Amino acid sequence: MKDKGQDYFDPICWENFCDTLRVTGHQIMENAPHDPLDRVEGFRYLARLVNSALGRFIETSDPLRPVLSYNSPKIGGDNPDFLYGQCKISGEYNYRIYGKKNEAFNINFGSYLGGLGSDKGLKCSGNLQLSEMRTSSDGSFEILASIERGEGAWLPMLKETNSLLIRQTLLDRANNIPAEINVEVIGSDLPSHKAIPLDSDQLSEALSLSGLFVSGVITQFLHWTNTFKLRPNEILPTDPSLLEFANGDPNTRYHNGYFDLDPGYALLVELSPPTCDYWNIQVTNYWLESLDYLDFCTHFNHETAVVDTDGKYRFLISPIDPRISNWLNTGGHDRGCIAMRWIFSNSDSLAKTEVLKLDEAVAKISALRRN
Repeated sequence: MKDKGQDYFDPICWENFCDTLRVTGHQIMENAPHDPLDRVEGFRYLARLVNSALGRFIETSDPLRPVLSYNSPKIGGDNPDFLYGQCKISGEYNYRIYGKKNEAFNINFGSYLGGLGSDKGLKCSGNLQLSEMRTSSDGSFEILASIERGEGAWLPMLKETNSLLIRQTLLDRANNIPAEINVEVIGSDLPSHKAIPLDSDQLSEALSLSGLFVSGVITQFLHWTNTFKLRPNEILPTDPSLLEFANGDPNTRYHNGYFDLDPGYALLVELSPPTCDYWNIQVTNYWLESLDYLDFCTHFNHETAVVDTDGKYRFLISPIDPRISNWLNTGGHDRGCIAMRWIFSNSDSLAKTEVLKLDEAVAKISALRRN
């Protein structure tokens, strides 16, 4: 029997965790623009990541008891059209993923290894789209997630796979009914598994992983923002070296940018989307968090954007309402990031951008729409 005296929690683990947060807080202060809104959002961003990390590494970290959580933090230009679900899994086991589509436009299932903010980044070990599968007449589906291929729909895993990430696309986020999804371990030879009290080693590891996650994510995506800032008010294909450590949906082409507007100005974006299953454009804050999309119109997709008579889409990025369609509301931000995505597209399409006084931008778009 283990000597209880050997299981005392070493307070230095807690102190190290707090020191990591302290250093990361200074990183927020050193990189924040001199704007009260950007600075307070930076510390809210830090607090959100801490909350998410502790829940992930302490409360739902058992791959034999996968708990699909939708408490996903806003990271790296998270898509307002996506409902993100994730849980801990392991390449040592096989999993059954099942549910019902309901009003989701599509669902992407991804198995991953590594993690955001880690030295190796997040790597995709398998990917499956619901649109590629057969579903029942009522939208029900079932998937096997495993290393060895099985019958029916299959999500590949590797021995190192440690997480499942599910992206539900909801074209009308406020009104669509999300899919119902469940995850369970399958197999008759699973080890007996009973809840045991938390021990000091588990807590120490969870605190260490939480600190590494928070500091790594903030460092990684500050690098993204600082890269986009080098060419303000442009939207360009995302540098592959940035995506290498944040391996998202392999069927998606990503474009990013950074807007920086003086008072009374707006950024005009002109877009001719390629043929694809889905596309969208959104604005984020300085920290690459999606904005309050349920209260402000901060993004458009292929269903919600209004096309002009010449077949092009024109958007205005501005904190002030221009009272025309396709206004990307920055929620009071004069600066922030821009994200665009094409899913299942065989070609790219560059957006044209122009900074104009707000009234000039409105007049230009209105004239184009009259013609």
